[in-house]
Amino acid sequence: MGRTGDGVEVRAKSIRLTFSYEGEPQRQTLMLNGAPMPPTAPNVKYARRLAVEIRDRIKHDTFSMAEYFPASGTGGALTVSSQLDTWLAAQRIEHSTRQGYLTCIRFWKAALGDKLLRALKPSHAMTVIANRPDLSGKTINNYTSVLREAVQLAVLDKILIENPIAEITSASHQKPEPDPFTADETEKIIEHVQRKYPGHVANMVTFWLWTGLRSGEIIGLHWDNIDLATGTMLITESRVLGVLKKNTKTNKARTVKINSKAMAALQSQRALTQIQGGEVFRHPRYDTNWPDLQGFISGYWKPTLKALGIRYRRPYDMRHTYATAMLMADLKVAMAAKQMGHSIEVFLRTYAKWIDGEQNEREIDKLEASFTSLNLPQTKRKAS
Repeated sequence: MGRTGDGVEVRAKSIRLTFSYEGEPQRQTLMLNGAPMPPTAPNVKYARRLAVEIRDRIKHDTFSMAEYFPASGTGGALTVSSQLDTWLAAQRIEHSTRQGYLTCIRFWKAALGDKLLRALKPSHAMTVIANRPDLSGKTINNYTSVLREAVQLAVLDKILIENPIAEITSASHQKPEPDPFTADETEKIIEHVQRKYPGHVANMVTFWLWTGLRSGEIIGLHWDNIDLATGTMLITESRVLGVLKKNTKTNKARTVKINSKAMAALQSQRALTQIQGGEVFRHPRYDTNWPDLQGFISGYWKPTLKALGIRYRRPYDMRHTYATAMLMADLKVAMAAKQMGHSIEVFLRTYAKWIDGEQNEREIDKLEASFTSLNLPQTKRKAS
């Protein structure tokens, strides 16, 4: 028993740290569950690591007595909640991204916000996640990523020596495959909205099905970006969470050719919104832009599919419908990818099922058709 020479004093029934802070000598007894920490070998090892950490933080002027020794009564302690706020304030991000981060931060604040940052352990975060079986793997990874980055900032600021969240493994999840509408379903949807919701909604649905724009791109599309003379549109912006972003998801503008079906819907829409300028597609009830798709989904999309007895798919699957329609029509992959705003690699990866399936069938059909004209050699039978 006694001092070990590194600021750790091993006593009969406790462990005490000795150090100098703000010119004053300090002797602090380590506590565990409200009682002095017993001087076991693992606890002494922990105390030595802690002593090194404290000296390092004092050196970098990031040490808080209350954080390490709450019973000392000196000021507030750095919590997980305050570190999350510090991290978010340091991010230079889009409005939509910030809203996503805020959702993650609210999740962790509710679960671990009051916990001292220095006391945070991997098991704390893992237990929180384990108690939410309703969360998808993608959501879990989004939440964990924000917590990991926030705690890593504390490491960079020399507040922590290591990141306790760094080694938490990502949850497994499978990105849902495209689920396009069939040609028959597409025709039924267009016929229904033209009859039930003529004008704004019918035009937007038809245009969407035959251009494959992203959700934010179609509600953010402006007349200034439409060139009726050349039958093209320049996709340069999108609307996300009510805010118009002056860029697309991939941060690359693209020119999209407008086919005749989409052009017919666009010509119909001209009488409704072109004279006002601004957005091409507007809310039919309030004559305002669509801030998001919630009103469209609940008021028009879900009722349409329900009335037709069509299995529910997201409005985003109208984008997949156009992509697969181009493939079924034998458009070159490079052209189809350009229309969608994909690289060829991403397009092939996303729609491989349709490319392989249909093309394989066509190639086999070609082979079958050639059998009648092929002069194939006959296998000779061996003499018995």
